[in-house]
Formats: sequence, structure tokens, C-alpha cells
Amino acid sequence: MKKIRISALVLLLVCASLWGCTRGGYTRVDVPKEMQIDVSALSEDTDNLMSSAQSVPLLAALPDEGLYVYATDPTIQSGVLVKYDGLLQFFPWRFTPQIAQPELYVADYDGDGRKDIAFTYVSSSGETHRRENLHVLLRGDKGFTDSFYSWEKAALETNGRLSVGNPEENTYVVYVNGTEKTFTMHGHTGFSKLYLEDWQDFTLGETITLQVKPGMVFQDETLPVYGAFTYTATMDFVNGILTQTDPRVSF
Repeated sequence: MKKIRISALVLLLVCASLWGCTRGGYTRVDVPKEMQIDVSALSEDTDNLMSSAQSVPLLAALPDEGLYVYATDPTIQSGVLVKYDGLLQFFPWRFTPQIAQPELYVADYDGDGRKDIAFTYVSSSGETHRRENLHVLLRGDKGFTDSFYSWEKAALETNGRLSVGNPEENTYVVYVNGTEKTFTMHGHTGFSKLYLEDWQDFTLGETITLQVKPGMVFQDETLPVYGAFTYTATMDFVNGILTQTDPRVSF
């Protein structure tokens, strides 16, 4: 009788362990009902990034932090799963990481004492049109809240802070954050406006920064001219909204 009880207990523990492995030990599976996600297939092998043979490909990972981001399908049309710190959570992000691998960082971005996740990806057609997007996943009591900052918003905010004047031929003045810088550019005439929607890049760390390469549009020229200067800004939470702060220009 004692052996039967011990065997039953062992069987119960094995079943519980298998169930726990299938769930990955994670307490939240926030996935739309119409999706069938095999949680046990979420590999932590960083060598299989975007492997077409994987039913649930691993997109990005920080193994030292225990952070993994998976696609829900090989085409990444349905969204991603973020696995971190006892959570497995779904987000409906759609992008093409073949252009550039997503980047990850873990830090306390909103100052509440809990670690958050910063995630970036490129949503444009190539490196010459690097329109990068930023997601900051803020940790709450019931999971992560996604604070999304798109390249469209980056261009809009930059346009509201940055302007260029052309007081005389070949002379240009950049106005940003209450400062002015003058530079010269030869070989182009008829300056009309700034073009800010072609190249944005985020640098992740304890502090997140945004870099924008403004293009200068001239009359009778079909493409903007880049390379004159670079706009950078710190990304911060202002009244709970992810916003550009401390803008500056470098040449």
C-alpha cells in the first residue's frame, strides 16, 4: 500500500512538472483565442533566430536577462510573444526583421523601481530608409503596457522643434532648443523645406536616444540632400507619454 501511495505521488509530481513545462512556468498567456500557440515550442536557443524551419521563430533575445521575443508565425503577420520575468504576453506587432534585427534592452524607464523592456524594429524598405519604431513595455501588476513611439511621431515632434533658415546664398541657420548654428552648403539653390521622414534610429540603454538625419529639399531637385547635420533627442516619459526631450544638433 505504501509503495502504491509513493508511486501515485511520483506520478502526480511528474504530471505537474510536465504541465508546468508546457506552460513554461509563466503565469500569463495573453493570446487571442483564434491563435493556437504551442507554448512548449518556445525554444530558448538563440541560434535559431528567424529560422524558417521553426514554427515559432525566435526574433530577439537577451539570455542573461531571461528575455525572449518570438513570432507567433514564421511570417510575423499575427504578432509576437514576449517572454520575461514570469510573463508570457502577446503583442500585435507586424514588421520585417530581415531588414534589420530587432534590438532589446532592459531598464527602469518610468522610475517605478521595476524593470521595463525597450524594443526597436525597422519598418521601412531598406537601410537607406531606416524608419525605426520604438516600443517600451512598462511593467505593471498585471503584465506589460505597450508605450509605442513610431517613426511618424518622431518626424512630427522633430519638425516641431527643428527649423532651418536660408538668410543668404549658401548660408543656412539651424534653430533648435533655443540655439542657433550656422553652416554653408554649396551647389544647391532654392532651399524650400526640411525632409524628416526617411531616417530615424533609436539607441537603447539606461537612457534611450533618437537620432534623425534631416534632409534638405531644394527646388528643381527630386531627392533631399543629407549629411549637413544630425538631430538627436532623449526619449523620456513626460506625464506618462513617451516624448522627445533635450533636443540638440551636431555637425
